[in-house]
Amino acid sequence: MSSNQNAIPNSAPPPKVSVIIPSYSAAYIAEALDSVFAQTFRDFEVIVVNDGSPDTPRFETALRPYLNRLQYIKQENLGTPGARNTAIRHARGELLAFLDDDDMWLPGYLEAQVKFLDQNPGIVAAVADMLRFGQLGGQPSLRKMGKEGTNNTRTFDDMLTREGGPVPSATVVRRLRFIQAGLFDESLHGREDIEFMYRLLFPDGLLGYTGQALVRYRKHANSISGKWDDRVIAINEANILRLVGKKLPLSASQRAILNNQVAVYEAELAMMDSFQHLSNHEFDQAAACLRQANAYYQNPKIKLTLAGLKIFPHWTARALIWHRSRRNRPRDSK
Repeated sequence: MSSNQNAIPNSAPPPKVSVIIPSYSAAYIAEALDSVFAQTFRDFEVIVVNDGSPDTPRFETALRPYLNRLQYIKQENLGTPGARNTAIRHARGELLAFLDDDDMWLPGYLEAQVKFLDQNPGIVAAVADMLRFGQLGGQPSLRKMGKEGTNNTRTFDDMLTREGGPVPSATVVRRLRFIQAGLFDESLHGREDIEFMYRLLFPDGLLGYTGQALVRYRKHANSISGKWDDRVIAINEANILRLVGKKLPLSASQRAILNNQVAVYEAELAMMDSFQHLSNHEFDQAAACLRQANAYYQNPKIKLTLAGLKIFPHWTARALIWHRSRRNRPRDSK
């Protein structure tokens, strides 16, 4: 059940862009909104959805200075996909621009994204680069969402081959195409944006890459991604691919690519699990995981490791763990 606390009259002319902000916490919402209202492009509406915040009084206090410039919708907690869908159903813009409540845009973000989409009518969504910061981000760093010097568009098949998917806060989408694709899957809680992007691009949609760093992406302990380790990420990615395979009528070649990518994630998970077993001196379980991984990798070094575990399990385990710690040791940046 949702209530629109601050509705915009339907008689008002529709804006070019609807800014979609799902929120559960008051911690950073003012910073996010300040970045929106500092945009050089001005033809937009802002829709904030309070997704059952446990601290609604503080949340609404933070919103008070902005209420005459946005639509505020309050609903029981449905999760981020459900909050975004609620906002989309109220949106009137030609384009949808997503912003998570802990991220921020640089002032030229909307102007660059809108210009790119206007100049490329065959592209269904545009993505920008991000500057990562915050307590889990270390020193501010650039995350590029595409490759320099290559085609600045990505297809559905590119997504299947692990070319990556855009982060919502760095993405602007054509609203009609979004609705045709079926909105976000509200049963998913994590990576629902990637699953949706597969549907958005299938079968012939194009994702455009603007090549500009215009988004500040906050990494912090309370964010969903901040709680994920490599194993959780691999599990989520594999599950999303399996779901895509069930939902979409893929061609034989696309299904082969998808199945291969699932196998990659399963092999990576088996390798991760093998090291956990090695750390616990569970050598039989570690060997089983290594055999599972090598069914995909077919790597002679893994075969040699299996032989070592059989003859000198403790020595082999220590050597592998030491080598892995050296490989994963962060290097000082200059």
